[in-house]
Amino acid sequence: MNRKSFVALALAGASAGLVATALPANAVDTIVTFTTSGGALTITAAATATLTGGTTTPGGSVNGPLGTVTVNDSRGTASGWLASVYSTTGFTGTGSVAITNAGVTYTPGATTATTAPGTPVITAGTPGSPGATAQAPLTAYTYANTTAGGNTVSWNPTLAVAIPLTATANTLYTGTISHQVA
Repeated sequence: MNRKSFVALALAGASAGLVATALPANAVDTIVTFTTSGGALTITAAATATLTGGTTTPGGSVNGPLGTVTVNDSRGTASGWLASVYSTTGFTGTGSVAITNAGVTYTPGATTATTAPGTPVITAGTPGSPGATAQAPLTAYTYANTTAGGNTVSWNPTLAVAIPLTATANTLYTGTISHQVA
């Protein structure tokens, strides 16, 4: 065998080995399916808070943090959401004047934690009086994103309550601050 024939034969054998694959003697396919479920849009907040900052005397203003509020959006869409706050009760104390929402200031503050895909736009609302009903609330935070996927945003709002000059001293005041998300 001459050298040209040997090289040609060796190249043919090498290329044939590269393209040839062994086929199984027997194969069977399994078609696998599943359906994703729609997640939920939820909000959580501390069950109780006690305001201890500022001045608690009549004519003063008491303030403090409400605790962490968290929106969890596991819907997997790019729909965005709006979290808001309201108080249907204002603040009342036995034997003393009521404090309406006009005397209450809710401040969302900065986010304390976020997880989100893409580049979301997360915007705090303007500090102000909570709305009087769920239909007329104060905006706490908004979330917008062009990238679909789950997200979580947390913040620790503060509340300031102006105590009327006509309030009775040593009165325990209570009120309910409600958060909602849609």
